[in-house]
Amino acid sequence: MNRLKFVYRMTLSFSKPVWEHYFALRCLPQDTGNQKILTLSSSVTPTDCLDEVRDGFGNKKYVGHCREPHETFGYEVRGTAEVTGMRQMEEPLHPMYRYPSDYTRWGTELEQLSMQLGEREGTNLAEAVRVMGFLYEHFPYAPGVTDIHTTAEEALCIGKGVCQDYAHIMIALLRHRGIPARYVNGMMIGEGATHAWVEIYTGEGWYALDPTNNLHVDDYYIKLAHGRDYKDCVLDKGRFLGDAVQRQEVFVHVERIEKDSDERGNNLL
Repeated sequence: MNRLKFVYRMTLSFSKPVWEHYFALRCLPQDTGNQKILTLSSSVTPTDCLDEVRDGFGNKKYVGHCREPHETFGYEVRGTAEVTGMRQMEEPLHPMYRYPSDYTRWGTELEQLSMQLGEREGTNLAEAVRVMGFLYEHFPYAPGVTDIHTTAEEALCIGKGVCQDYAHIMIALLRHRGIPARYVNGMMIGEGATHAWVEIYTGEGWYALDPTNNLHVDDYYIKLAHGRDYKDCVLDKGRFLGDAVQRQEVFVHVERIEKDSDERGNNLL
């Protein structure tokens, strides 16, 4: 078990003022079977209206809008979490996680990779670990060659990609082999951007695996949201009026702290 300090910051800059800006932000970590949120503070600016709700997948999110013209928009979430990794979360299975979704639809490239893997072996977890290791060995990590719209099939056609692609490919392969799986957005130890991984249904609950790093998700990860694929748990989504080009900057920092450091007032960056 680890106690982690985290900050997630997103800033949008617009080339011209925009207005009637509506947004949905899935940026709020919540208590799960493997993590307990100890402290949490957040800010969203500018905004005229802000509500905290849950989406259809159970994720917490902020929804709101800003009517007045503005050239920047941003939010920040920071706090501390107590995390236990490599442990099954006993939650019920929804049937939707058994079937292909927009980003995980079956195709020729996925079929060829599945044939290379051969027949399914062992339990759901054992097979998922085997698929993860195979994908890690055969799919190179390369930033900048795919984007947020790239499907699992398209990423395999390109032949390389990033964490989102690893997660989509692994989910597609597992569902095709009869193993329910879902996509996870979150943060992991260190500094940079958000990360994506996979949760598989063992038969009794959900267990998390990180195919990008070929790791069982341990107590250095903080979960933000889950869904069938990336589209279900986009962290920042919105629309606005105005003829403007937007530029997004994201900053994520997660570090381990001593269990009494928040009591000494040192829990925030």
